[in-house]
Amino acid sequence: MDVSEFSNPTLLFMSGLMFIGASPSSVGGGIRTTTFAIMMLSIFFYAKGKDTVKVFGREVHPSDIHGSFIVITTAAFICASSIILMTMLEPSFSIMEIVFEVSSAFGTTGLSMGITPELSTAGKFIILALMFIGRIGIFSFLFLIRGKTVKDNFKYPKEKVIIG
Repeated sequence: MDVSEFSNPTLLFMSGLMFIGASPSSVGGGIRTTTFAIMMLSIFFYAKGKDTVKVFGREVHPSDIHGSFIVITTAAFICASSIILMTMLEPSFSIMEIVFEVSSAFGTTGLSMGITPELSTAGKFIILALMFIGRIGIFSFLFLIRGKTVKDNFKYPKEKVIIG
């Protein structure tokens, strides 16, 4: 099927699915289905007034919840930055075409609206970088760019912060 013939709501929905991506043990990209599920479950349990996330007779470790929000926030920032850059570099394409191409590259799905060959060199580089980051995963990407872990010799007192 010609993806460029789909309606905008369908393209937006598909872009969301490509951003979420594949399951953790597969070769697909995106943030992974388990990361998305942990985020949705933690929001659901927080709305119910619970401090923990319990599912399938198990409790999700707080570091996994923390990590899922880091992955989703980082991925959203990378994709949003890429969309903004692409709209500046490629003014002849619609925002929907750019969103779809960015999501497809990050999710490593191989779908295209047919604009990739017409992108500038910089636009192709952005798509290439997104494919690389999407394929290796956000956690791996963060480990790749982070510095050496330094153990703290002391701890500050904890403080409650008003959120919302």
